[in-house]
Amino acid sequence: MNILTVIPIFRNKFQNPTLFFSRENFSIGSIILVPYSKTINPKKLKEKPALIIEKSNLKETKQFLRKNDIQINKTTNSIEFNFFSEKIINDIKRKSSKIQKSLEFSLEKLFTKKVKEELNKITKLSKKSVIKDYTKKITPDFTSQKLKPFLIKKKTIISKKKGIQSINSLLSKNRVSKNKLHSEKHYLVDEIRKYFGETAKKGKGSFGFYLGFFNRLPKSIIYQYWAEVKESRKSIKSQQKIFWWKIGNFLKEKN
Repeated sequence: MNILTVIPIFRNKFQNPTLFFSRENFSIGSIILVPYSKTINPKKLKEKPALIIEKSNLKETKQFLRKNDIQINKTTNSIEFNFFSEKIINDIKRKSSKIQKSLEFSLEKLFTKKVKEELNKITKLSKKSVIKDYTKKITPDFTSQKLKPFLIKKKTIISKKKGIQSINSLLSKNRVSKNKLHSEKHYLVDEIRKYFGETAKKGKGSFGFYLGFFNRLPKSIIYQYWAEVKESRKSIKSQQKIFWWKIGNFLKEKN
């Protein structure tokens, strides 16, 4: 049994990451059909296409999920549509982190309205060729070109605030980003720290502080906790406290 982290495609938009169980050996980067709805009512759940961005073994987290009564829907459809390679997914993640945007935001910018409409109704596969032809364009160079305006905008804002000193700051920041974002967990540290507004370079709240804890956790659990606190509708400060409380409990149970 696998735990899949997916980004559902609903109402022609890429939604927040969600967790699902599956017995199928789906590939990262594929599109599958999952029960999904904005409402909590299970009767209104309908199968929607979703992009797999992470996969892990259920054995690592099975006991914890049971003890904490975390409910995750199961996939019931075995249809798999080859969409991206895992390499392309990781490339988009790194570039999303670089422009300080979520993965779903970047995916929105990579596709035309027409293709997103076709993705949204992928159960019908009415124009499957349109999707296949377009995905061939999604290369690292294409992604860089599409997301580059957001990186330029970010640099412009910083330079206005810091003046001449911003040049050295940006060069330093870019060097750090290139060195640290070389794995999935590094990406998660960078993305979650930015979400919580962390700026510490050493000690509590620093990159090393987060990475030290994240290296002791399955990636699926990190995604799960982050998704849960974001959906809680509490303040960022409260979300951060809950996030670390969940991590503390998990590590106690593990020990």
